[in-house]
Amino acid sequence: MKTGFAPAVACLSLVIVSVALGGCGGTKGHGGSTGETVNVEGKVSLRGSLPFALLLLEAKDGMIYMIDTSPIADELKHLNEMVVRVTAKVLPEVKGDAPALSVVAYELLPLPTGERPLVGVVVSDSPDQVAMRAEDGATWLIEGEFKPVLLGFAGAKIWIVGDRPYAVNTGRGDVRSINVTQYGIIREPR
Repeated sequence: MKTGFAPAVACLSLVIVSVALGGCGGTKGHGGSTGETVNVEGKVSLRGSLPFALLLLEAKDGMIYMIDTSPIADELKHLNEMVVRVTAKVLPEVKGDAPALSVVAYELLPLPTGERPLVGVVVSDSPDQVAMRAEDGATWLIEGEFKPVLLGFAGAKIWIVGDRPYAVNTGRGDVRSINVTQYGIIREPR
């Protein structure tokens, strides 16, 4: 005897989409036609309960966009409540109501404090030193109270903010120092 599990899951998913996107009802204006590339700024938002949580982007203009699944979307899930600028392809709307985006790139925008996060990968050459190789190629020597925590995340993609007091000449080039005051894990170590 078969159970009705699959139809129940599909029905539940539609209910979650309807509830989570309640404010979108039929609104157009996502700035592009299906397949077009657009840039949108807004706050990342996870809505619902796992495993059915929806990844949304609440744009500055009040629109709410669904974010399609992708490796980049997996990173965005770790940026809940952060403000980002995404470059994305417009997907067909969900049930004619909700604009959907397939994100191809994103940039973290300044925190409410005005600080611009640095983004990069944690590297550790020794058991007592940890650094981050930023997306722009700069190396940042991590100092401060979060240094011991970040030592255990070699290979992880992170964002950090903090005081940037000086550059250190290591003989292998200049390394900048940052006293980390906040951080977040974007992608677990590989």
